[in-house]
Amino acid sequence: QKTLHSIETKQLETARKDIRRLHGYPLQPYLQVKLMTKSLMQLPYEQIEQFVSQNRKMPITTRLHQSWLSSLAANKNWAGYQKAYELAPIRGNHYKCLHLKAGIKLDQKNNPAKDKPLSKGTMVEISGLWQQGFSLPNSCNSVFKTWQEQGGLTSDIAETRFWNGIEERNFDIARYAQKKITEKTAKSDADLFWKVREDPKKWLKTSYFQSGNSNHNVTVNYGIRRLSNKSIPLAVERWLALREHLNFAKSTQDSLDRYLSFRLAARFHSQAEELLAKIDPDYLNNEITEWRIRLAMNKQDWLLVSQRVKQLPLDLQYSSRWSYWQAVAQQHMTGERQTETFARISKERSYYGFLASDQMGLPYSMNYEPANIPVSVRTGLLNKPEVQRMKELVFHKELRSARQEWNRYFLRINEKQRYALAYLAQEWQWHLQAIISAAKLKKFNDLELRFPMDYYRLYHRFTQRSKIPLNWALSITRKESAFNRFARSGVGARGLMQLMPKTALETAEYIQQKYSGTKDLNIPETNISLGTAYLAQMRDRFGSRIYATAAYNAGPHRVKKWLKFRGHLPLDIWIELIPFKETRNYVQTVLEYGVVYDVLANLQPKLLQEKEQRLLALSMLEADNKKTNKL
Repeated sequence: QKTLHSIETKQLETARKDIRRLHGYPLQPYLQVKLMTKSLMQLPYEQIEQFVSQNRKMPITTRLHQSWLSSLAANKNWAGYQKAYELAPIRGNHYKCLHLKAGIKLDQKNNPAKDKPLSKGTMVEISGLWQQGFSLPNSCNSVFKTWQEQGGLTSDIAETRFWNGIEERNFDIARYAQKKITEKTAKSDADLFWKVREDPKKWLKTSYFQSGNSNHNVTVNYGIRRLSNKSIPLAVERWLALREHLNFAKSTQDSLDRYLSFRLAARFHSQAEELLAKIDPDYLNNEITEWRIRLAMNKQDWLLVSQRVKQLPLDLQYSSRWSYWQAVAQQHMTGERQTETFARISKERSYYGFLASDQMGLPYSMNYEPANIPVSVRTGLLNKPEVQRMKELVFHKELRSARQEWNRYFLRINEKQRYALAYLAQEWQWHLQAIISAAKLKKFNDLELRFPMDYYRLYHRFTQRSKIPLNWALSITRKESAFNRFARSGVGARGLMQLMPKTALETAEYIQQKYSGTKDLNIPETNISLGTAYLAQMRDRFGSRIYATAAYNAGPHRVKKWLKFRGHLPLDIWIELIPFKETRNYVQTVLEYGVVYDVLANLQPKLLQEKEQRLLALSMLEADNKKTNKL
């Protein structure tokens, strides 16, 4: 910290002395880079070149390299830039364009003749850059200008960029590229796209499109999706006609079939059954078939559920999900317990495996496989400079640099070493990396590695205060942040339980807890206190932790809507019919993880509480049978 302060305050000589005294310290190269970056243009070229060459495997070297290249370009040292650029691979269009610019400048300097053309290879390279469907850095402008002056920009190239812009949904780029299109058919195709975008209902007709024209296929793909926002039935009608008329790649056709089917089924549209049967009459698309099963479940038409499950490929039929629902359907139709099927499913450590175990009254299968890592492997890793750097970076919360080090090193070691490295990450409380590594190594049964229990006392204390299950809060945290107290999502959720700042503020006011702002959400005690209190609020609002879990992921407004239309359904059916795949998996995973956390905490494991258990499809069936028998 002292050395960093010296560097930041430009006490460079003091910093140099401190760095020399830190010889052997794992992060000495990082400090050297920070120091060198402060005075790049004053340093001898050879000093920087030597550092980059000797440390090219270190991520921090890439940052130094980038800063060096930027400085050389800013000082118009094009010969130096070219030489430095070739030292090591450097990503990014900015640096690539500066490299091309340097080549042009040097060529012009050595050959003053104005009419000297660029090499064929350079022209092709620039063409490839310009055709991309997104905005390019300003450093490319002069390169593109020279390229265009030498006739590099043709109608074909402009057409390619137009459609790349459309694929990227960068319509400004597409309009700019369209101005450069001169070929008649290409101009017509581009004009048709804008007509469809403006009024898909008017223009999405077979008479306007030709089979074999790939541009027309792109336009139809976009237009159908746009039309579906206004009228899904009409979009399906037009798509079915155009699908027959044009020659679509199977992947494109399947994608649009799934898109329309999902929008129909997940919204439980009144015409969903009829239209899905037209989109996929022969049950060829598995995802569409799965939604057709769910539509039958919504009506609790168990014969239709059973018939549609049988339309799936055998591997999906025998998956725990659809085996469970086939068994439920069979029990409703025949009245006979599906002992054999439930016994098979119960061997899995999964949401459906645990449901099946409850049906059979069997203990949950944990399938725990503890690690057996030789001490020598662990010791060997700890002696590696890369691992030492990672450890220090994690300690100083420089997780971005730590991940970069990890990603490079992980690829260079064997599987035993990777497994040991994952356990080292866990020791450093870098749980997300440990969990990611366990998945990459397919160590799904190593519960110790995959399920951290940090801050256990805080969770125990605050769940007792809020009167919610301990395993619920732990499994939410595991799913949300993998116990990373500094986690921050793309939408701004923060901390262990990934609270949105607005939600945190409202919850703090509700429970009268001191809260100074967003930064407090990185404090475990504050985050867990507010997170558990918010979970309790959601449970009290919806009357069930299942609905509350869905609300935690998708928002209470959506769950309120789902309950309005399908709240009468058995609980396991309601979960299966959650429209968002992410939320459906979220709820099922949180329940599954809750069982694991019960086991790890030496508590009696429960997938569902007694009240929840009574709301399952088969529990309700048995209750109805008992009433009937009494009558």
